[in-house]
Amino acid sequence: MKPWLVGLLSIIALGGMAAAVSTPDPGLRYSVAGPGPLVLRAAPDPGAARSGSLPAGAKGLILTGRIAEGEDMVFWEVLPPGAGDRPAWAPAPRLAAGDPDSAPLILQCSGTEPFWGLKLAGGQARMSRPEGPEMVLQASPRQTAAGDTRVQVQRLSAQGRPAGQVVLIRRAPGCSDGMSDLSYPYEAVVTTPSGEVLSGCCRRAGG
Repeated sequence: MKPWLVGLLSIIALGGMAAAVSTPDPGLRYSVAGPGPLVLRAAPDPGAARSGSLPAGAKGLILTGRIAEGEDMVFWEVLPPGAGDRPAWAPAPRLAAGDPDSAPLILQCSGTEPFWGLKLAGGQARMSRPEGPEMVLQASPRQTAAGDTRVQVQRLSAQGRPAGQVVLIRRAPGCSDGMSDLSYPYEAVVTTPSGEVLSGCCRRAGG
């Protein structure tokens, strides 16, 4: 096992101040608002290739929480039914928030300079870095922090040895990955046992 994974591994997502445009809540289900079908795009651009459509009034939609804000339009990223982890983009005004989603969130976290990635799905976590192979870790059930329901903690372990904690918090204005114009719903800081601090963002992912 890589030494940077042994011992304490923590991800702490930090809250931000309110903003005029905030990321949608990945913990809610959404519906199509307004008349006519909703055209989905392959990229957050009204001129991007069409990747599908949803009928007016369609409900139960899952959003990743990522947004792209252009000069004239804000796009939200959608996980269309049956699309797995292949998201599409839709104009934000055509999506309306609905009831809370009872399904556990699958989260994809990543950071740049240096690059790292972490996918949290059920009782498993997969962490990757360019200099080594992907590490498969066990993840405990998420616990909500006392006094702040935005914060959740998961303990990771590998081969029976503790490897740290994961802490997530809802962030209103979003998080920038530093390489695109996209905003994410969670901001993360990863601290390794060697003292290295890695920063990045998280979004909801599909199966």
